[in-house]
Amino acid sequence: MSKNEHKEEDENLMDDFYPITENNTAEIDRLPYQIYYKEKSQKEDFYKDADFVNKNCESLDDFIINDDINAFDLRKLADLNGIGLQISKAWYPLTIKLIQKLHDNGWDKRVYCIKSKYASLEFYASNEDHLREIIRDYGYRSQTVCETCGENGEMRSYSGWDYIDCRKHYLEKRGKITIDSEGFCYNDFYYYWNTITDRSFEDLDFNGKYRILIIEFKKDTAENEDLIYGKLYISKNAIGFGNFLSYLSKNFFRLANSYVTKFENVEFCEICGYKAVYLDECECCENYTREGYLKTWRNEENSEEKKFQYIKDRQISWIKDEGEIYETKQKNYIKNPDYKVLFNEDELNKWDLN
Repeated sequence: MSKNEHKEEDENLMDDFYPITENNTAEIDRLPYQIYYKEKSQKEDFYKDADFVNKNCESLDDFIINDDINAFDLRKLADLNGIGLQISKAWYPLTIKLIQKLHDNGWDKRVYCIKSKYASLEFYASNEDHLREIIRDYGYRSQTVCETCGENGEMRSYSGWDYIDCRKHYLEKRGKITIDSEGFCYNDFYYYWNTITDRSFEDLDFNGKYRILIIEFKKDTAENEDLIYGKLYISKNAIGFGNFLSYLSKNFFRLANSYVTKFENVEFCEICGYKAVYLDECECCENYTREGYLKTWRNEENSEEKKFQYIKDRQISWIKDEGEIYETKQKNYIKNPDYKVLFNEDELNKWDLN
């Protein structure tokens, strides 16, 4: 078997084991013995066919940290410290580099928690200043690593959670709504207009915008993973959300109210160039218009120079985040034929140094 085949087989084993976690040794003490030994047996079986440096290690004193350790060694280190790995697999390589760096700087191999918190890698270990600085540095690094695939990512917010995703995986999480005369499709499930019985909004933000739309359906509507007890919860982050509300406003008069009618007018975005601006916020690039930004940050200076810089900076960020690449492929919105790019090639390249 080749080295790559071994790696793929080991990753499959890690997939099977990943759901099994332990919070701390005190938690184990509270488990019934039969459950504890069942998990212990599953863990031993998991390690049985794995290939890694510390396979036969039974104590932290004997734990080896070198250039060859892998995800199994990381799991073993967590086990020896009586903790679970509360991070995605995509952050394992970064965490391994962290423990290698800590080891080179005199770390005692003791760690009390490894988790993702506020979209950042949290590694609770030594309080020594030079080690804390290394840990802090890798926390910053994690904020550019997609938690789904490990590629370059940015901080995203969805349904109240902050996390790191690349553009591709973030778009998958956002979901998409498309409509026609008979009904609408959301996350690959189709719903007929004539099955809707009511709608409501919830989770009002500080700008007076609702984060969630709830659609209720007739009792005989088929259930699916999104439709629970006849209700469908749609985030305002979903692609096509504004057009969906506009359709409801124009075609379902009994559903219309002062909030829904605000979505009847859509404008082109000066940042990404797509027709997706509702209530001073672009649904496509998810940036505020300059006017919307000023409403949120009222102490910001309002001038043509500031507006120009605001739009230019966000145009560059949109390109660097591959927003234009994915929107060009997916064609979710109409492009403004008079769209103006405010940055030049040198400014785009310089952005990498910031």
